[in-house]
This record gives sequence, C-alpha cells and structure tokens, in this order.
Amino acid sequence: MAAERVAVTAAPRARGPEKGGARSAVPRAAGAGPPRPDPLHTALQTAPAPGAAEVRALIRAQLRTALGTCAMVAAVLAGLPLLALVPAVARARVHGVPLCWLVLVGGVQPFWIAIAFRQLRRAERAERAMGRG
Repeated sequence: MAAERVAVTAAPRARGPEKGGARSAVPRAAGAGPPRPDPLHTALQTAPAPGAAEVRALIRAQLRTALGTCAMVAAVLAGLPLLALVPAVARARVHGVPLCWLVLVGGVQPFWIAIAFRQLRRAERAERAMGRG
C-alpha cells in the first residue's frame, strides 16, 4: 500500500485594526486597500546604503575601540599577578582573607562589566555617527 503525502501550510494572518486588540484569522478583503507597511522594514528600506569609504571608516573606528579595550584587559591581566609581588599587598588581609584573593573575587568582575559596556557604547556611537554623516 502506498502512503499518501499531504502538505499543510498556515494561512497568513491578517493585519489591521480589530476590536479588542485581537487579530482576526480572517484575511482582508481584496478591495480593502493595501496592508499597512511594517515600520521596521520601511525604515530600513528608506535609509541610504553606506558607501565603501563610510564602511571602512566605521571598521577603523570600531577596530581602534576594540584595540583600546584589549589593551585595558591585557593591562589588568598582567597587573593582577604583580599585586602579589608587592610585599605590603601580599601581607594585607581583610577578615583573615588575603587582599589579593578579594581583588580577584570581587574586583575583577565589575571591571569586566564596565569594559564591556564601554566597548558596546563606543561601537554603537560609531555606528550612529556613520548614519548621520
């Protein structure tokens, strides 16, 4: 016996104002006018495409920001072990816990978060500047 295959597709959802804020499953009538455009896609279609020079400038600006961020992270990674070499810091204790351990446990994570936010903010600023230019 041969098995019969059936393809099932979903009907498109109707777009338009309905009572109560719910969308109707009934499609719009053919003469009801054009569907409302999606505002996100309309904004993307109306924005002019950036030129090659603008894209290169954006990449350079973001690379410069990324290299600065990497330099800060490298400085912290290289500097943390050096803290243990300073005799006063190596002997310092807070409630019986070595200060170096407390710095590693509680001081590094806020720094990483701040650096990540800085990187994100600068990259978005560079992208917005490209859109205005």
